[in-house]
Amino acid sequence: MISPARLSRALRFVNRLGAVWIAVILLYLVSGLISPGMFQINETLNILQIAAFLGIVAIGQTLALLVGGIDLSVAGVVTMSNIVVTSLMLGQSETLVPSLLISILLAAAVGFINGSLITLARVTPLVATLGTNSILFGASLVYTGGAPHGSISPAFAVCGQGHIFGLPVSTVCWLAIGLTMAWITRQTTFGRKLYAVGANPAAARLMGIPVNRILISAYVLSSVMACLGGLLLTSYIGLPSLGIGDQFLLTSVAAVVVGGTALSGGWGSIVGTIGGAIFITELNSFTNIVRVSTGSRFVLQGAVIALSVLMYHLVGSKRTSS
Repeated sequence: MISPARLSRALRFVNRLGAVWIAVILLYLVSGLISPGMFQINETLNILQIAAFLGIVAIGQTLALLVGGIDLSVAGVVTMSNIVVTSLMLGQSETLVPSLLISILLAAAVGFINGSLITLARVTPLVATLGTNSILFGASLVYTGGAPHGSISPAFAVCGQGHIFGLPVSTVCWLAIGLTMAWITRQTTFGRKLYAVGANPAAARLMGIPVNRILISAYVLSSVMACLGGLLLTSYIGLPSLGIGDQFLLTSVAAVVVGGTALSGGWGSIVGTIGGAIFITELNSFTNIVRVSTGSRFVLQGAVIALSVLMYHLVGSKRTSS
């Protein structure tokens, strides 16, 4: 029988470390026990490399959720970035910078449109971003004629396939972006305004916070993060693909929610999202180890999201009542 004092100490430890990081460690240990090869440094680095692509997209999704919205256009932005950068770069180093800039600017425009639809046209975030996502996929299909072409330059391939100080370059980029965004959201006036808008938009307006501007900025950053994640993934696979963004529609939300960000807005952290991205990547790797079917994998991901929402709702209710 576990004593109340011991249980209280355990809960305080989990609260300090973060439930998602406990889950990351436990799943890593379980996966390693089933498949000892998981404990090899190369396998661990491979998980971090794959997690980087989802992690960057999820950072943007975190910003959208923090302001009380959601961005379901991230999948379309990833696909658009992949198609645009490969079709413009055409394997040439000379076109590297222009193709990257055009991709990022297009993504920022998508985010601005999303934010404007939500703030000015009063379209709900779910409908606005889902509609944008459909338009982006359709535009990518029309642009390529259903047969995407193009390639990346060797210099760009280093971002997704290279290593620095023994770590994948993509992982280093992800951590750099993550730490920067964590600092912005926690230590700057803009970050505090994000939380204020998500917690109570009406109160934020009374405090003089430009709510519409903050909302639009959040969606612009969300789209730019999705673009950066898509560009890194493109540099990893090296080829255009119309289906490259599909995986992020559910997993980006899953990583954020598992990381502790509230669907209602105003609560969450980038550090938690980083842990959530690692956990979701580990979970996918684990399902491959135990040979789970694709359908069962989606069921498992949905169950993880539902359980995470329930757990954080209970924790939040307890925190409020206390």
